[in-house]
Amino acid sequence: MDTKTLHEDDKATARQTSGQTASERLRAQSTVVREDLRELGHATRDVAQEKLGEARQTAAAYYDHGKKKATEWENVAVDYVRERPVKSVLMAAGVGVLIGMLLRLRR
Repeated sequence: MDTKTLHEDDKATARQTSGQTASERLRAQSTVVREDLRELGHATRDVAQEKLGEARQTAAAYYDHGKKKATEWENVAVDYVRERPVKSVLMAAGVGVLIGMLLRLRR
């Protein structure tokens, strides 16, 4: 609804309420405000649900991409170990010794 239509609605409401007391006009306006707030709440909920759906899709895409990359890295590591088994065992032993030394220094 555009601003011009809103002003026209306000004028129509003012004409309808011209014969009412101030209390009745206030009650009528509060009803209009309550309905407007309800509509705004529904619109806000709809936008939030749309954004949540978009966020879920983006997260799923990142998850799938990460999973694919992890699988690729795993395959590269497995291929490396198959191609160079002795070198891989020596590297693993070296890393184990370094970790052991670091842990011993912490004590």
